[in-house]
Amino acid sequence: MTALIYLTGIAVFALVIYLTLELAPAAPTGKLSEILTPADGVILTGWRKSLSPLDKPVSKWIPADFLRKTRSDLYWAHMGDRWMDWNEVQFTSLRIALAVAGFGLGMVTTAEPVFALVGGLIGFQYPAMSMGGVARRYRRRFIAQLPEYVQLVSAQMSANISMEEALRRTAAPFHSVQGKSESQSLVGKWISWVLQMAQGRDLIEQMQREAQESQLPELIGMSVQLEFIRRGTAQQELMGQLATSIAADYIGSAEQRAEKVGSELVIPMVVFYFLPFLVTIMAVIGWPIVQNLGAM
Repeated sequence: MTALIYLTGIAVFALVIYLTLELAPAAPTGKLSEILTPADGVILTGWRKSLSPLDKPVSKWIPADFLRKTRSDLYWAHMGDRWMDWNEVQFTSLRIALAVAGFGLGMVTTAEPVFALVGGLIGFQYPAMSMGGVARRYRRRFIAQLPEYVQLVSAQMSANISMEEALRRTAAPFHSVQGKSESQSLVGKWISWVLQMAQGRDLIEQMQREAQESQLPELIGMSVQLEFIRRGTAQQELMGQLATSIAADYIGSAEQRAEKVGSELVIPMVVFYFLPFLVTIMAVIGWPIVQNLGAM
């Protein structure tokens, strides 16, 4: 056990030195450039550069479903300008490195494998919890703003404007009546992103690709419906029906979430309210009875 503690301490020390010191040249060459320079030609820096030796093993051995879920969360974290330039492989490498560091720290400080495993689990889960909370918040904001945005596009098309032009106009930031600029809606920001990616490409096809990357069912369904609307003849009426359908789906899902929250609150209410109340009543009523029985 003592030897294991020493080896763990040495491994943690080596990991800290590797992550904090600049051991690679600024312009990598040879085999090192294959690791530190991705396919798009951008040279990695910071944590991504330090953890890059883990990227190839992670991409090879980590299950595809796990990486796909991480890519979806990172997609929405990027919408909130968080974890920019990180991909799913690099983020998973960070989680593995923090898990090893947490395990080593637990072994060095407590010398107990159980506490070391807890430290490793915390190190592995904390980045996912932090990034996943941001992604979940922006998903909900996007879904909440989607019905209003589609209705705005439908209103633009009612003025004899093409669907592509209506999407471009509604992607611009909104302005208040007083002339003060308001923040751009999250859906408008996403459409602006799609417009930038669709330079020289078909807009709806690019929207479908981005929707698949987001793995958001509401967005995938909308992109598919927009393709049918573009091919149809009564585009204004179809867009109005799509706006009504998305709004109805959002209201239905909100009601389901409200019912689910009510049922989920039953157990916390029992644990934090009913059980203390029951214990208090039993202590007030039952303690005198126990004392009387003891006196007999």
